[in-house]
Amino acid sequence: MKVPLLSPRDRTLRHPWLWAGPGALVGVAMIVFSALAWASPASSQGQAVPVSSTKPVSTNATVIQAGQLLYTEHCSACHGVGGVGSKGPELLNVGPAAVDFFLSTGRMPLASPNLEPSPHPAYFNPTQISQIVAYVNSVDVANGTPGPGIPVVTPACNTQTPNCPTLSEGNALYLLNCAQCHDASGSGGELSHGYVVPSLRSATPTEIAEAIRVGPRPMPNFGPGQLTNQQVDSIADYIAYITDHPDPGGLGIAHFGPVPEGFVGIIFGLGILLVVARVIGNRG
Repeated sequence: MKVPLLSPRDRTLRHPWLWAGPGALVGVAMIVFSALAWASPASSQGQAVPVSSTKPVSTNATVIQAGQLLYTEHCSACHGVGGVGSKGPELLNVGPAAVDFFLSTGRMPLASPNLEPSPHPAYFNPTQISQIVAYVNSVDVANGTPGPGIPVVTPACNTQTPNCPTLSEGNALYLLNCAQCHDASGSGGELSHGYVVPSLRSATPTEIAEAIRVGPRPMPNFGPGQLTNQQVDSIADYIAYITDHPDPGGLGIAHFGPVPEGFVGIIFGLGILLVVARVIGNRG
């Protein structure tokens, strides 16, 4: 006697418990997906995101007076009393960012006004720098021409979020506006007329943001109409990322990237292999 064969549909109808396994799997998947979606960074788009700001400059009379004494002793010979200019440019509209940048990177003070400002260890300590910044800012405010403030760089976000910088945005902006002179890896280089483009590998995010706004010669300055605060933060975060992370694959060659590293690897690697093959062939 033949037993009639049941189709999968008939077996399912006669044995509803067969649905239990797939149903439980779908239910667990839905619960896990909902939990991940709730905890994902994308769900935080409605939350408050830190917006770029500037560092406050002291208006304390004692701090300003201490800065004035330092300025008179080390800066007034070139920049004039009260920042009106003499052998060097005036400081009546430069702003706190410019003063902090040139002092913190060791570009100022110069031994001679004819020298090109270049990065050196800072001559003043952070307290003295903040005092000089406070004095020059007080002069700027008194003349009604304050310049850019010292930027506070917002750390990069992992996902595209309103008012928050990302490394992908910084990469695109850096390659478009900076890599032609500073190299794709931030190693710097040389330009015509004897100008030297410094390496960015030891610069802090604040110094990068200040340089973008100030434009130390021969670099042009980028105002808010050219690069927003978020875009400046993205560039600063990207440069910090490429300079702090080790070279993938081992020893880097002046941080020029994979193309020259591959070129050197091929030339020297093939050369060694040819020598070894030649030696082995002669032995045979």
